[in-house]
Amino acid sequence: MAKKPKAPTPYALLGQRIQRVINAPKAQSNQRVEIARLPDESPDDWGRLIEELETLEHVTLTPLEDGAMRLVWNPEESMA
Repeated sequence: MAKKPKAPTPYALLGQRIQRVINAPKAQSNQRVEIARLPDESPDDWGRLIEELETLEHVTLTPLEDGAMRLVWNPEESMA
């Protein structure tokens, strides 16, 4: 009998949502995007995601007054 695929964790779903935002054509063109936690997303998962993003080279995170984050990247620097 085939096993049912496991449902993604809430953290994985958060990561997938942010990845879609970052991969949007406008975000890619501007090399920046603003991201924010949705009300149904865990503050712990959000904090974990932000901590992981802060470890990436050539990525800058700036907290915004409304609790969102501005994410800016430079792909040319990451290719060097």
